[in-house]
Amino acid sequence: MILAGTFKDAVMNFLTNEGWNIVLVLSVLIIAFVGIKLVASIITKILFKSKVDGSAIAFYIAILKVALWIVAIFAVASILSISTSSLVVGLSSVALAISLALKDSLSNLANGILIIYNKPFRRGDTIEIDDVCGVIKNIKLFTTELITADNRRITLPNSKVINSTIINNTSLPTRRLSFNFQVSYDCDVNLVEKTLIKCFKENPKVNVRPAPTVFMSEHGDSALVFSVKCWVDTENYWDVFNAMPGKVFEAFKGCGIEIPYNKLDVNIIADGSEKSAYKSVIDTEGGNSNE
Repeated sequence: MILAGTFKDAVMNFLTNEGWNIVLVLSVLIIAFVGIKLVASIITKILFKSKVDGSAIAFYIAILKVALWIVAIFAVASILSISTSSLVVGLSSVALAISLALKDSLSNLANGILIIYNKPFRRGDTIEIDDVCGVIKNIKLFTTELITADNRRITLPNSKVINSTIINNTSLPTRRLSFNFQVSYDCDVNLVEKTLIKCFKENPKVNVRPAPTVFMSEHGDSALVFSVKCWVDTENYWDVFNAMPGKVFEAFKGCGIEIPYNKLDVNIIADGSEKSAYKSVIDTEGGNSNE
């Protein structure tokens, strides 16, 4: 009975002195877990409705969560009567160790901040980085995500992104398209120019201003080369790029403009003498074959 009473007193003493603190710590952690998710969700909705670039929202939310968890840790330390200065020293030591071990990741983090600040691209932009081309999906703490034209996800470290030449194909409202078309030397040059101008002006997705320009750019080995330059809205770039070669082909065909192509003469050597394949066919049809 004495032992049971002593154990009971010890338990009651613990619950009286330390149990309340444990309850408070657990409560703070639960509130922090739920509260941080709730706050992050609300801030995300607010940012999506604002003018903030969508690709940067995930970055901002990640930073917010880290900051709120640091506040929660200090709250727990205060409940457990842990010295704030000691906690700061401890966290600094841990941060130093982590920074030395993860220096590349921290470099990616710093470069992610630079990307957000400088805004070389936004969510939805089509960019080229070295040999990678795709649409920006997300800018995260350490990486940038792209989706390629054939629907593959590519993840690039932010350090690689910031240290590479970035070509943004969709940041400006208009783009210029260039085409080259080959025609026979026997063609009427004026007719070719008029046909090309008409063909491009009839496409409603080609901008009227600046107007399309046509000029002879090269005297090729077997053809004259005409260059056409036109301006289009950025969203119409690929529609015009894919449509115009077919339209020009049909227009040339309708006007009788010849498009040159490579021709091959085949010579057959038989019995030590060379005979033209073409001549052989003619002789055979006329009944004059020597064979």
